[in-house]
Amino acid sequence: MDKVENALNVGKSNLISAKTLFEAGQYRDSVTMSYYAMYSVALALLLKKDISPKTHRGTMSQLGKEYVNTGLLSKKTYEYLNAGMADRNKSSYDYSAVFTEEIAEKYIDKAEIFINEAEALL
Repeated sequence: MDKVENALNVGKSNLISAKTLFEAGQYRDSVTMSYYAMYSVALALLLKKDISPKTHRGTMSQLGKEYVNTGLLSKKTYEYLNAGMADRNKSSYDYSAVFTEEIAEKYIDKAEIFINEAEALL
C-alpha cells in the first residue's frame, strides 16, 4: 500500500472508532476521532500531491491552497475540518467543555461527508 491509501484507511478506521465511541456514550472522544478521520483523509489528499505538512495548521493551510482555492474541495466541507480542529483542541485540553450526543452525531455526519467528498478526489 502507498502513503495515500494508508492515510485514507486510517481515516476510515478513525470514523469507525468515532461511531463505536458514540454508541458507548463517549461523546468527547467520538468528536476527537471524527476530527482525526477528516484529518487523516485531508493528509491523503495532500500526499497525493507529494505534500507532507508537519502540523495540523499546515495541513489546513495546504489543503486550502491545493484543493479549496482551486475549487476541487468545497468550502463547506473544508469548514467541517476547521471546526473539527477547534473542537478537537477543546476535547483534548478544555476539561470543562461539554460534548453532547447531538454534537458528536453531527461530527460523525460531517466526517462521513468529508471522507466521501475527498475520496472522490483520490
